Amino acid sequence: MHRWGRSQYKEIQAGVFSSLLFPRWFAESARWLVMTGRHDHAAQQLKRVARINGKKEEGDKFNTEALISNMQKEIASSKSSYTFIDLVRTPVMRRISCCLCFVWFSTSFAYYGLAMDLQNFGVNIFLIQLVFGAVDFPAKFISVLTISFIGRRFTQACVLILAGLSIIANIFVPQDLKTLRTVLAVFGKGCLAASFNCVYLYTSELYPTVVRQTGMGLTNTMARLGSMTAPLAKMLEDYMPSLPLIIYGGAPIISGITAAFLPETLNVPLPETIEEVERQSKHLRDEEQQMKILLKSTMPDPAKEAS
Repeated sequence: MHRWGRSQYKEIQAGVFSSLLFPRWFAESARWLVMTGRHDHAAQQLKRVARINGKKEEGDKFNTEALISNMQKEIASSKSSYTFIDLVRTPVMRRISCCLCFVWFSTSFAYYGLAMDLQNFGVNIFLIQLVFGAVDFPAKFISVLTISFIGRRFTQACVLILAGLSIIANIFVPQDLKTLRTVLAVFGKGCLAASFNCVYLYTSELYPTVVRQTGMGLTNTMARLGSMTAPLAKMLEDYMPSLPLIIYGGAPIISGITAAFLPETLNVPLPETIEEVERQSKHLRDEEQQMKILLKSTMPDPAKEAS
């Protein structure tokens, strides 16, 4: 065991030291460089990207003046300071933040709640641990396909609701049907892994550039709170054996319904400012209202048909 520990320590050291070399090839975000006033450096990075992508001629034509003229909105927004309060200051941002916080919390809450319940399935704990880890790969692969071709909102809502239903279904499965109970738990775990895969992308696309990192920090904090709260729900089985599963399953179902109220971001340009998020939401509401009016005008009038 001592030799195994030393071997693992050396492997960790090798991984850490090799990772220190990687930043040399990483490029800073051109948008971030512009917003921090490093316009020349941003132009150089964009030329480098153009060269790597085989667009050297287009990159050579690019200059600092063109960069500044094309990013006036970002430069103007960078002159303002934003805080956590801006995540809930306006109506649309408040709705997005509340929904995302609950989605992150419930995903982590149910995920770790399932992980702590392995010994209750009556299967070899090491085998089920292996299966629980392996199911993440197909789950995340499938979620990438649905995210890319169907949409973020649909994927997020569906995987959360399916995860909750599979957890609650185990309440009604007898203890002697170990295989079925394990299959339901593994399916729920896969759905929650897919939820994590989707919500990371979805959150970064919903928040505008000026508060994106602040929003990611807030939602990740809610996920940590969910993981810390999960063991407390497990203790409730002393009062009612099925109560933890009801809570672990109910949370993702409710958050899945909540996710359905978030805007779709597939093939939608990333918002840069809070004002842009508010305008996009208003534009969508206006379009929906116009569509309702159009449908109402095209529907036949029963009174006229009767006459």
